[in-house]
Amino acid sequence: MVARDQDARNAAQKGEVSNWREIDAANEVRLKHIVDQYGWPTFAMIGEDGAHAAWLLAQHVDADTAFQLKVLGLMEGLVRQKQASGKDFAYLYDRTHYPQRFGTQGACVSRQAWQPFEIEDIAHVEERRRELKMPPLADYVRMFDCSNPNFVLHDPSDPKRTVPIPRSGAATAP
Repeated sequence: MVARDQDARNAAQKGEVSNWREIDAANEVRLKHIVDQYGWPTFAMIGEDGAHAAWLLAQHVDADTAFQLKVLGLMEGLVRQKQASGKDFAYLYDRTHYPQRFGTQGACVSRQAWQPFEIEDIAHVEERRRELKMPPLADYVRMFDCSNPNFVLHDPSDPKRTVPIPRSGAATAP
């Protein structure tokens, strides 16, 4: 399921025709069946790779935020029990909340720069990221290559505002 998901997304990034929406829909049906039958897949049940794969599929069920929030609720206790990834939890939390908490979601604001969407209590984002073993936000931001002409730049009229990352741990006004 994940291989098809990623193949379709890679094709779309290259500007090739992709059927990723159909793949997401089929994966959603199967993942919901799995969750209904077994609960959220834990490390003990299917290993860290398998649990990460399940999270990736849930992350792409954007058409059903209620399901994503259900998954988030299931994952929260499992993170404390070390049976689900805190980093995966952070990505799904940010995907379903605005403002976000961990700075994982954002957009290219130019062909040279990616910025996160608004972050609640931005002054403490690094602490939250550190608790979940995530890299500093400045390092994360550098991972994005906005030079790809197939990436759509953030529209300033979008209600989700991007924000510069704080310098030296100090919050900056958006």
